[in-house]
Order: sequence, then structure tokens, then C-alpha cells
Amino acid sequence: MSDFWRNTASENDKGPKVPLTWKKFLKICFHLWRQFDDPYYAGFAAQIAYFFFMASVPMMIVLTQVLGVFDISMDFIKDWLDSHLSSEMGSVLSSLFNASSTAVSNVFLILLAIWASSSLAFSLSRLTTYTLSYGRYRFNFFTERVKAIPMAILSILTIAVSLVVYVYGNLIAHQIFHSKIMSEIISNLRTPLLGLLFFAMILANYYMLPRIRVPVAAVLPGAVVATIGIMLVTWFYSLYTSRAVNYNLLYGAFSSFVVMMLWFYLISWVLCIGMMFNKSWDIHMKRGRLTPAKIKSYILDQYPLHGEEMFNKLIIGDYDMADPTLDSMAVKFSRKFDPGYEEKREREIEELKEERRIRLRIEKEIEDELQEATYIDADPESDNK
Repeated sequence: MSDFWRNTASENDKGPKVPLTWKKFLKICFHLWRQFDDPYYAGFAAQIAYFFFMASVPMMIVLTQVLGVFDISMDFIKDWLDSHLSSEMGSVLSSLFNASSTAVSNVFLILLAIWASSSLAFSLSRLTTYTLSYGRYRFNFFTERVKAIPMAILSILTIAVSLVVYVYGNLIAHQIFHSKIMSEIISNLRTPLLGLLFFAMILANYYMLPRIRVPVAAVLPGAVVATIGIMLVTWFYSLYTSRAVNYNLLYGAFSSFVVMMLWFYLISWVLCIGMMFNKSWDIHMKRGRLTPAKIKSYILDQYPLHGEEMFNKLIIGDYDMADPTLDSMAVKFSRKFDPGYEEKREREIEELKEERRIRLRIEKEIEDELQEATYIDADPESDNK
């Protein structure tokens, strides 16, 4: 296993909590900035934005089916899209929302939309786990893909409930409290409540998507930052699209898609920054919840019967290449069907094992020298000699 995980002192996990000052805030921001040196994050926002686009229309279709149970029209969403996108995109969405289908096709449509929507959760799952594991996470396509489906369902239901509260908040409050004053209060609180529900959805994604289960408090700061960031980005986006009326001159018929992708791209960056903010906050505010030793302890607690085995499967070590049991499917098939690859692979493993033996021997010699020096310093008779 890598020295990064093996030699991390657990006593450094906890320290005195420090208050948030301007200097600490600058340190958090610059640490967040330095994380973008990792090439993994360079194109990740574009990947999430692509899955946003792929999942948006199917999710809207499912919402029309779910909200139909409450007899809620999607006209207010179409009006919002028409005001922020072009009329061509609004007409496309209008025909999409107004399309009717039989009950069988509804079920098929919902399943297809959930699978498409899970692509977004799948991408976020990789981002969150990669960030928590300091870039040493070993991906597993099938496990992460299956885990993303329940989060996609939860996201769709959260959006549906949010829209129900936003549209029928007054009526619901009147039926429950039978008071005009309470109805007015609930009406004024609809927008903050909508933001609170979306905050809960972001927090749930940060907490439930990673394969490494960490405390809720460890991902809470990033969820707050992401929620505020999405609100600001949406406001600036609305301001931009209302002022920049000639953006279609550059992209022509594709202007609607380009502007929508810009919105998705900015939101994706906010989600990335929110997750990376958790680590920056934990380090500089000395919370001690996301240190390497703590991450390892979370994995061991998450899998009490075979924690070490799961840790080795989840976290990439320096000498994993020497262990054939950790070979990927591509490597296993190459061993069988790629002529000459088996011999090449075995030579690489032997070289890696030799490198590990040399490294361990050097570490042992250094450790023995340190112990000998400590023994001589502790022996008072050595000074007299």
C-alpha cells in the first residue's frame, strides 16, 4: 500500500478547531484553487454538463408523469425556459411535454429516464469518491452504476415534491392550518423552502453517492457552498440571457443548445467546487474528518468483516500491479488472448517486486540506524566511553 496511506499518523486526525477568519478563508480558497492542478478535474465539469443535458429531457418527461398525479401543469416551467432560452427550444419542449402515451409506454419511459438520469449520479459518484480518496480510488463501473440508480430516483422525487410545494403551497397550507395568515406566511416561504429542498438533495448526493461513507458533517460545508453557488450562477445566467439577446448570431440554430449547455456547465463547476471545498475546509479548519487515516478507518468500519480486503480493492497502492487478483477485466482477457502479453506482464511484475524488496530493505536499514542512534543517545554510559 502507498506510503501516503500507510504512514499517516492517526494522532493528527484531530486538533483544536479554529474559527473562520479572513486569512483562513483565503487559505481555503487557494487550497481549492491548487486542487485544480489535478488533471482529473480539468474536464470533469464538461462531463457532468454532458450528463446533465442527457438526463434533463428524460427527467422532465418523468416529471410530467409524476406531477400529473397531482394535476400540476408544467406550463410554468415552459414559461421559464421560454424566457431564458430561445423560442425554438421552448416549442420543442412544449411538444415534448404535451406528448401523450399509454400506460405501458409510461412505465417504459420512466425506466428509460431513470437510467439516463443515473448517468448524472454515476458521474457525481466518481467525482465525490475520487476527491475523498485523494485521487487514489479504484473505479468499479457496475457497482457505481447500480448505486447511482436509487439516487436518480430520489432526485426526481425531490424535484417533484419541490414543484408540488412551490405550486400548491398556498392550498396545502390552507387545508392544514385553515388560516389565511398562515397561508400567506407559507406563500412567502415557498422560495426559501424550495432552496432548502435542493440543498437537501445536494447534501444527499454528497453523502450517499461516494463508496466511502463519511459523516454528514464532513460534506455539509460543500453542500452549503454548492447550494449558494447554484443560486448565484442561475441568477447570473438569467441576467446574461436577458441582456445578451444576440448570442444566436454566433451559433445560429444551435444557440438554444449552446446556452443551455453553458448553464449546465456552470452548475457542474459549482458541484465540483462544492465537493472539493469539503476537503479544503477540513484541512484548514482542522476538523480532522477527511484525513487519509480517517478515510481508511471509515472503510474499515464500513466493511467490518473484510475491511482490509475492501480497502485494498478501493484504494490504489504503489504495488497493486504486482497482485494478479487486482487485474482489471481488460488485463485478464489480454493475458489469455493477446499473444506475448502474459510474458511481458510477468516481467513487469518481477521488476516491481524487486523494486519493492529494495525499498523495504532500505527502509529497514534506516529504521535500524534510527533505533541504534536512539539507544546510544539514551545510554548515559556511552558519553563516558
